[in-house]
Amino acid sequence: LWDASKPPEPKLQPGVQITTTLISIVPTLPTVAPTTTVPYKGCMEYLNDALVAGWPITESPTILRVIQRESACDPLALNSKDSNNGSRGLFQINGIHERWLIEAGIITKLDDLYQPKVNTIAALHLWRKVGWSAWALPNP
Repeated sequence: LWDASKPPEPKLQPGVQITTTLISIVPTLPTVAPTTTVPYKGCMEYLNDALVAGWPITESPTILRVIQRESACDPLALNSKDSNNGSRGLFQINGIHERWLIEAGIITKLDDLYQPKVNTIAALHLWRKVGWSAWALPNP
């Protein structure tokens, strides 16, 4: 702030060199241990993970649409108001599918669906059985 008790600074004279020191403040990012996973990556990274998991590349636009609409690309999303025992994770897999996901060896408990890779594989398994109708999308 301006201090009225200080004398005014001298005006700049033509041809006089001025030295300015800039101090850069660069925030440091917290370090993450190699065994720690960051819970959120972003929609495009999750799409890439889905393709690596076996989803057909031709389904990419729909995968993005679904994970954005269902969870805002948040792997920890939970819709506890879903009458089918809640919906979990990126693709919002309904808890009603718990039994057959366990029988298929995809999960051991519903909370496994918060893991992006597990949720993506569960969604792929469901999609192969019933298509996009599980997400109230029309089948092509």
